[in-house]
Amino acid sequence: MTSPIFIAIVEDNEDNIEILNHSLSQLSIPVHITGIAKSGEEALALLSDRKVQLAFLDIQLKNTTIFTVLEKLFNEGQALPELVFISAHGSFENALKAIQYACLDFVTKPFNIQDIENAIQRFLTKKTTSSHHQQTELGFLLHLLKNDIHAPKSIAIPLSRGVIELVELSTIVYFEADENVSIIYLTNNHKLHSSKNFGHYLGLLSDKKEFVQISKSCLVNLTHVKQYNHQDKSLKLKSNDSLVVSHRFSKSLHKYLLNNQKDLVNEGMFDFLKGLFKS
Repeated sequence: MTSPIFIAIVEDNEDNIEILNHSLSQLSIPVHITGIAKSGEEALALLSDRKVQLAFLDIQLKNTTIFTVLEKLFNEGQALPELVFISAHGSFENALKAIQYACLDFVTKPFNIQDIENAIQRFLTKKTTSSHHQQTELGFLLHLLKNDIHAPKSIAIPLSRGVIELVELSTIVYFEADENVSIIYLTNNHKLHSSKNFGHYLGLLSDKKEFVQISKSCLVNLTHVKQYNHQDKSLKLKSNDSLVVSHRFSKSLHKYLLNNQKDLVNEGMFDFLKGLFKS
């Protein structure tokens, strides 16, 4: 018989507790609810329980947030279970973005049985393929919330064996899709094989104007581009390597660069645009 997963619930809304309990009870995977915490104080005690393997955490608690609780536990060096954050659509938008940058898991309300089962499956996959990197992810999340929440400068990259590598966005030259994973090319001529798919990075970096999609399988950091030739649809990188812009994306790229050239140059980090176009 498969051993149950020991789960903690941190949530102060009775309706949400009932829904989560019901969703967990419907799973084919055996689970055991170790405890339910409705306040910051109760959460501190529950998450300190070494038996807990996985915790579902509402972000907003009575008179505090779960981040205050986690920061205290982190500063005490407390070993923590795997974390799944819960938040309503549209609320705590910046915090959810930081959670994604830190490569932590979350579900949004209203959630259903499938959402919870998917979170459990992600936990099981992570558990069997990796050593424990919860502290690295949580430390990075707390850093983002305190310092870079509006403009993250780094990203947590999950690698094939569960290792989490923190990478500065400025050192990423481009992302390339490789079936269900991604290859990330860096300025030091190294490349990382991420366990996240290409769509994950497309969504995560959609508000970063320096990252532009040039084909269905390539997302490039324009700050590493030396020249764009619209005739043969090629991007020449500062490393002198070249990337091909697909026909589907070439017109939108050309239009984007032409329409935004002045603004991008004025922002300083896009000075290369002054000599970008080859006639």
